[in-house]
Amino acid sequence: MKDTGMKRVLRFLIHLYPGWWRRRYGRELEALLEDAGSDWRDVWDLLRGAMEMQMSKWSFGRIVAVCGVAGVVLAGAVAFSRPDQFRSITVLKIPEALPGTGLPQVASTALARPSLVTLVNERNLYAPERKVRPMEDVIERMRRAIRITPVDTRAIAIEFSYPDASTAQQVAQALGERFSGFEVLDPPSPPERVGERKRYGLAGLGLPAGLLFGVVVALILRRRTRAAS
Repeated sequence: MKDTGMKRVLRFLIHLYPGWWRRRYGRELEALLEDAGSDWRDVWDLLRGAMEMQMSKWSFGRIVAVCGVAGVVLAGAVAFSRPDQFRSITVLKIPEALPGTGLPQVASTALARPSLVTLVNERNLYAPERKVRPMEDVIERMRRAIRITPVDTRAIAIEFSYPDASTAQQVAQALGERFSGFEVLDPPSPPERVGERKRYGLAGLGLPAGLLFGVVVALILRRRTRAAS
């Protein structure tokens, strides 16, 4: 099934070549693809060949413009294909008996590997990742989704982000419960979507990246044209 899908992609890429090239070599290449195996290196080779052949007839400005548009489309596709992230925050009061220097130790114990492994298994967190990655990688990702910040000298905020809104709120509560002896000042907040600005920022980077790539490609093609002549 995978090989069939790959060959479908390769046949599509053949249509990116100029008409005169397809009439002369298209059938031979399609027959070759049917008989031989294929991988992503073949996809890249076909795409690169098609782009070089098409762009060899384009002006400098057209190459840069097309690459700029392609950069926006590609960056936008990557940015908006990322799953949503939801954040929930709970605020805890630090016990009076706990010295200021004791908070890091309490946090380290509450977020220790055994505690997080238990939470991952209980809540079935990161199920797709656990199928293909070791638990150490999953725990490291979870730690990156947790933030502990001081609210004032006697209170802390615990924040957890996750692709599922309800799960984000439940885990934020579970994390707060691991801080034994701390009083809950604010229960886990209703989940809010985060990362929208990052998405638009990533998509916006596509234009300058595409334009820069277009300038490089145009210069390379111009140099090759001059060398051939």
